Amino acid sequence: MQRLEKQQQNVEHLLNLIKEGLKMQRLEKQQQNVEHLLNLIKENPNLRILPLVDTECVPSDDFSSWVASWGKASIEEILERNGDERIYVKSHDYDDLVDEILISAESEMSEEEAEKIVDGYDWEKVIVVSIGLP
Repeated sequence: MQRLEKQQQNVEHLLNLIKEGLKMQRLEKQQQNVEHLLNLIKENPNLRILPLVDTECVPSDDFSSWVASWGKASIEEILERNGDERIYVKSHDYDDLVDEILISAESEMSEEEAEKIVDGYDWEKVIVVSIGLP
């Protein structure tokens, strides 16, 4: 019986060590992300900072606060269109916007023409900070 208890204690000790290691990894990752964000701010003091919150961070409207974590920060170009709640990030949404134009075009249009239209949008250069699950 003592041997089994000793094994259980060893397993619990290992699990605690693993948990502590994971906490340290998360803390180090957060510190790296925040340090990178601060460097981007120093290098680009005139850019607006735009936090993008993952939908998983706010699963319902049952509470007024949710826990999230600092994700990666990057320089991006965004588009906010009047009457549209969505914010477009050029590096992610460019092809979709080109396709949207091609589909809605009343006459035959080349992809290059559609790209010129999208390139002509009022893109704003910002610092995007991803906010995700902890």
